[in-house]
Amino acid sequence: MRRLFAFCFTLCFALFSMAETVFTFTSAADMNQTKDGITINIAQGSGSTAPDYKVSWNTEYQPSDMRLYLGNTITISSAEALQNIQMVFAKSCASNKEYAGLSASTGTLVSGGTSESWSDWKVDSWSGSATQVVFTLTGKGQRQIQKIVIDGEPVVIDTVVPEPLPTAEDLDPNYVYPEPTSVAPQDTTVLKKEYAFIDHNILVYCTQGSIIKATDTTDAYFNCNANYTLTFTATQPIKGVEIDGFVRKAFNASCDHGTIQYLTDVDYDMEGWPAMVLLDVNSTSVTLSCPKQLRCYGVRVYFQENPDPLFPVEGIEPVKPATVSYKMLRDGQLIILRNGKTYDATGKEMGQ
Repeated sequence: MRRLFAFCFTLCFALFSMAETVFTFTSAADMNQTKDGITINIAQGSGSTAPDYKVSWNTEYQPSDMRLYLGNTITISSAEALQNIQMVFAKSCASNKEYAGLSASTGTLVSGGTSESWSDWKVDSWSGSATQVVFTLTGKGQRQIQKIVIDGEPVVIDTVVPEPLPTAEDLDPNYVYPEPTSVAPQDTTVLKKEYAFIDHNILVYCTQGSIIKATDTTDAYFNCNANYTLTFTATQPIKGVEIDGFVRKAFNASCDHGTIQYLTDVDYDMEGWPAMVLLDVNSTSVTLSCPKQLRCYGVRVYFQENPDPLFPVEGIEPVKPATVSYKMLRDGQLIILRNGKTYDATGKEMGQ
């Protein structure tokens, strides 16, 4: 009986000692943690940049994580010999094509592979027998670490399958467009990747950008990042597009249909309502190529049947490149300020 009891006690102790220990990161304080007699320490090491904690823009899409740089170290220590360590990593920015290597002071380290983006998580696995292991970031690039699992089952990455982006086929061919069609950024997720949404049956597509909620109670805005494109698609030919927003200096954009007029001084960053106008599009789709970042607070898309003051047969004089045009309400009436003159919504000049 004593032998049986001793055997059961030994087995239970062995199972308990092999229990999985998981370290996650919710703040910078988590660089130093102790659980189940195991301690982890994340330090600057020989690197020129200290590790830091990054809060995710959208935790449903990308968890917040600890950011590590070249030369930073992860030291894992235990009174009992460590046998298996798994670390869930990704590279820390989509624009960085390098994926920093990792070395171990002892044991065998197997890389989970190359991470293609900051949302592409990989598992690096270490095996051996040591009471302390020091991991060091080598090579180029950075890494973000999501969690560390010790003496656990093989980690399975919970892959986030993004919703498919809408396409032109998702537009309603029988849609009756408002006059004009206003497209405003949706107050939704924040993604610095390609994105698309449909608003008033206009497909807005950006090869890389972000939809960002404003820090106050105003509406969100969306960015088209430098050297990427912004496309507007409809089911009937577009006459013109107004973009309210912020244009960087020397913006120098181009479009595949129509022409562009800038409502900004080329020597300064400038906000305008609108900040730029696309004229004479005459196509169901127009793509704007942006060598510098374009911030859009809202967009108005005009069609041939839209009565509007911006693209009239006669009325407002052409916009001069070094001016800013504003639309505003005065005593409940829409007025337009352009080229130092005031116009009503029909394009008729008003007295001062």
